Amino acid sequence: MDADERDILQKAFAKTKKLFQTKKQAEDWAHNLIEGSNALKTPLQWKHYYAWLANPRKYNEQYIAEMPDCTEPALIKPYDSCMRVETTQNGPYETIINVVHRTDDDEKSKV
Repeated sequence: MDADERDILQKAFAKTKKLFQTKKQAEDWAHNLIEGSNALKTPLQWKHYYAWLANPRKYNEQYIAEMPDCTEPALIKPYDSCMRVETTQNGPYETIINVVHRTDDDEKSKV
C-alpha cells in the first residue's frame, strides 16, 4: 500500500471511530460506516477497512497485507472418482455442496 492509500485509510479509521463515539444510536450504525468509509477507493483499502472493523484493537496492517485477496473465486480441483458430489442450490446466492465417499452400494446401483 502506498503512502497516499495508507493516509486515506488511516483517516477513514479515525473518522469512523469518531462517528461511533459521537453518534451512538443503533440507527446511526450504518450511516457511520458509510460516512466513515466514503473516501476509500481501492480494493486494498477496503480489505484493510473490513479487517479493522472486525477487530480495531488488534488490527495489524502487515498481517492483513499478507492475507490473500478474495476478489477472484477459488478454484476447486475435481474430486476423485471415489467421491460423489451432491449440489443443492438454495436461492440465487447460496450453493450447498456435499461431498460423500462412494460406498459399494453406490457402485451396485449403477449396474
